[in-house]
Amino acid sequence: MTKILFVDDQANVLSALRRMLHGRRDKWEMEFAGSGEEAIGRLEKESFDVVVTDMRMPGVDGAELLTHARDRWPSIVRIVLSGQSEPESILRTMGTTHIYLSKPCDAARLTTVVTQSSILRNRLPDAGIKRIVSQLGAAPCQASIYDQFVKELENPYPSIERLGALIASDIGMTAKILQLVSSSFFGQPQRVSTPEQAASLLGVTLLRELVLSSEIFQPMHLFGMEGFSLEELNRHSREVADCARMIAELETSDQRTIDDAWLAGMLHDVGKIVLACSMPGAYQEAVRLAESEGTSLWAAEKEVFGTTHAEVGSYLLSLWGLPLPICEAVGTFRSHRSFETEGNFLPVTAVHVANVLRRKNLLPERIIKPGMPLPWHF
Repeated sequence: MTKILFVDDQANVLSALRRMLHGRRDKWEMEFAGSGEEAIGRLEKESFDVVVTDMRMPGVDGAELLTHARDRWPSIVRIVLSGQSEPESILRTMGTTHIYLSKPCDAARLTTVVTQSSILRNRLPDAGIKRIVSQLGAAPCQASIYDQFVKELENPYPSIERLGALIASDIGMTAKILQLVSSSFFGQPQRVSTPEQAASLLGVTLLRELVLSSEIFQPMHLFGMEGFSLEELNRHSREVADCARMIAELETSDQRTIDDAWLAGMLHDVGKIVLACSMPGAYQEAVRLAESEGTSLWAAEKEVFGTTHAEVGSYLLSLWGLPLPICEAVGTFRSHRSFETEGNFLPVTAVHVANVLRRKNLLPERIIKPGMPLPWHF
């Protein structure tokens, strides 16, 4: 059962939450605190899976509470539920908040957010891995792409199209920007599947503030790291994303599915970045193990970490509030048996086939024709 702590200094808000979520009592163990100080006291005495807090409170406010929670109990899912919309206040929470929800928030939206993160969290057996994923604030990104991005921002007349294209060329930057528009950090959450659309929604001024002041991106210098090249991983992910979109276009006319196939393809290896940047020694051990035993990196990761980069990436994206079809596609793209369905084409299908095709340097238009069964094995 998921244990959740709701925090708000207004008693009527807590009462409304109790009434609204009454039907979840069989799934959630819920407790309520009337201040940040009371919440910290509860956290010191009990173990919680999720904290949902208001921002503007006397004494310890939401930003301070979540900073304390991140530092002391890093594996807790941290959600803001607030009517506060001032950019300056929201920027204070960027490094500590997983998902930002605006008041009023209906039960369905809140339930979806908490349930999605809890389900995917339970797929990670190792508490240390959960802590690492949950603590990730700034998105690791390729240093050369970051430098180009900053240079464009410092241009007297920056191009939002150029900024969007740069974001779309990097896995970490794509994931982080989609987090911001999928949640309610800046306005109502938007169902956006491309970094270019996300950049346009945020605008140059806000992007400049986020990147240069709030430091939402962390340029990584991993030159010489055995078995890992962020530049190569970005290149492969772009190829898989483009290939997945081609496959989706051959199989469906639904634009959302096509866009989701591209995004899931771009993010399918985001878990590799988390593991390589957070635990470089262990990641190199997994790479060496795969090479010495002639097994897959997937199997080697299981032995070293107790999980795979796919499950790590899926959990990260769920924490960052990305849509469930994207999270599921990233988590299961290697095992097509888990997503075979009758009559439904899913983004994960496109990513699975695209990943196989690109690793064999094949192009989808030479293999797949509209309406034919997709080739799972080569």
